[in-house]
Amino acid sequence: MSEPFLPYTKQSITEDDIASVTRALDQEWITRGPEVEAFEEELAKYCGAEHAITFNSGSSALHAAYWAADVNSADRILTTPNTYIATVGPAVQLGAQPLMVDIDRDSGNLKLSEIETYLDYQPTRGKLIIAPVHFAGIAVDVPTLAKLPLPMETVIIEDAAHALGSHYPNGEKVGSCHWSDMAVFSFHPAKQITTGEGGAVTTNNSTYAARLRQFRNNGIVKKENPQAPWLYSVEALTGNYHLTELQAALGRSQLKQLDGWIAKRRDLVAHYRNKLGSQAHLFSAAHDPLTAYHLFVVQIDFEKIGKTRAEVMQHLKNVNIGTQVHYIPLYEHPIFIQHFADQRELFEEMNTYYAQALSLPLFPAMTTQDIDRVCQALLSLL
Repeated sequence: MSEPFLPYTKQSITEDDIASVTRALDQEWITRGPEVEAFEEELAKYCGAEHAITFNSGSSALHAAYWAADVNSADRILTTPNTYIATVGPAVQLGAQPLMVDIDRDSGNLKLSEIETYLDYQPTRGKLIIAPVHFAGIAVDVPTLAKLPLPMETVIIEDAAHALGSHYPNGEKVGSCHWSDMAVFSFHPAKQITTGEGGAVTTNNSTYAARLRQFRNNGIVKKENPQAPWLYSVEALTGNYHLTELQAALGRSQLKQLDGWIAKRRDLVAHYRNKLGSQAHLFSAAHDPLTAYHLFVVQIDFEKIGKTRAEVMQHLKNVNIGTQVHYIPLYEHPIFIQHFADQRELFEEMNTYYAQALSLPLFPAMTTQDIDRVCQALLSLL
């Protein structure tokens, strides 16, 4: 009998989650109600921030954050090429010029030293939006980033979609926003917690918080008016990006279980490290105590082993093991080729990383026996 299929990721849904959603269905109203308010309060408390504003997806939340910061055609957005399109796409839609710096292969994150070099020669032009991505859950050192000699008009918006529950090297929790303006989370099923689809922004800035809520609600601003309580004012054209009560109820239940799942993910990563040893390039183990791992990535010299990545992925698929690649460099996508056509050689580390990266299965329901099975299948090819 063949082994069951191991996907590269999978959501965790418990009986408590199901009961929470069922209770939400019994409420008088199933959107824009007390579950959303409670989830936002609990999320803000978990992250150590003053405000948390939920959205119907992480992509919507990123769009809202850039809009709240008034990103426009005079601005630049500086980020990593090792990320999903939603990190930079909404800012470019709002008119910003995309800029990227190379990564560190020991974390998958952008190099702070590259940002310093960039600041030395780039002219000042509008606002500089810096969007550090905490890849795979490994936190960028945002406290150190914030202490760089940044231009006066710099806004730091963390893409923390991978990193709910992670900590910076100084021990502070990602999303506390002590060193950034906003942090954006995703609740897609692949992430540490899920609401089906969903996202949130944390911030300590009340002006940003108000604008985030306005963006979520069709650009509407409603002021107290006892003489005309029905009145509201549409002051921007945005959209409806609300999270429902059902999703918020699921998010609240999942948040209570998050720390246990993070511990399980760390245990699984430790077992991977023990089994793989030096057979593949792994992210530095120094990150482990601070990281709420979202992904487990190995870097394999496919040319050296005489097999293509596609052949390795197919071999693993044949024995019911799913894999994925995170990520295609942003500058390789057609939409950005015009911006980076003559700069590809500047991303030496990213080019090497992308040629070798392979994401292996990682989710809380896995066992050490599952890890053994994955490693045995992979090591047979190395």
